[in-house]
Amino acid sequence: MLLLASAISTIVGCASLLPRPTTTTETATVYTQRFTVETNNTESQRWFVLIEGDGAAWTSPTRPPIDPTPKRNDVIRLAETLHQESGSNVLYLARPCQYPEKTNTRCQLTDWTTDRFASRHISTLLTTIVANIPQHSEVGLFGYSGGGVVALQLASQLKEKLTIKSVVVAGTPIDVDAWIEANGYSKLNIENYTDALRQLALVSVPVVGIFGDKDTTVSDLYLGVAVESGLNL
Repeated sequence: MLLLASAISTIVGCASLLPRPTTTTETATVYTQRFTVETNNTESQRWFVLIEGDGAAWTSPTRPPIDPTPKRNDVIRLAETLHQESGSNVLYLARPCQYPEKTNTRCQLTDWTTDRFASRHISTLLTTIVANIPQHSEVGLFGYSGGGVVALQLASQLKEKLTIKSVVVAGTPIDVDAWIEANGYSKLNIENYTDALRQLALVSVPVVGIFGDKDTTVSDLYLGVAVESGLNL
């Protein structure tokens, strides 16, 4: 945990006003990187899953990037460091529509703006994790920025196939609606989020939130829905 906390201390996030939601139903391929160690396949494996943030910054409060791929590879570097220092298997997950040249994915603007937490993207990430990690492995989930919202959505859904040991979120607006309202952002398409948090609280998985003292965009002020759902952060 100390290694993870120290490694993410320099990662910086951003947020902006958003275009209106749409009803896009297509799914996007997810770019991944795997850092693995040799193990006995008959034994339970230990994995960390690191989920990327929302990606490239907006050029203005009303102009999103034409490509959501992160300009810095901080989370990929964190994945590599965690693998080297802990000797664990690590899976890095980009968000849907990031790294389009590597995945040959075609997306609409709303896929990485108003719909970035939509259920179709969560389902795609869920499928990707299950395809890359052996069943019943012990898994620690980490999400940076908006990736933390994704990690919280995924945790309860993964428990049938994997053993979720912990969830760590950094710079994450956990109470998404409160964060949107406080900053005057447009509403995001995020389905069944409160139910996901309640299910996570029921399985007693440790959830840790990390926030920067100088972060003026995301802070521990936005925990309301998590507390109401019974999560003990």
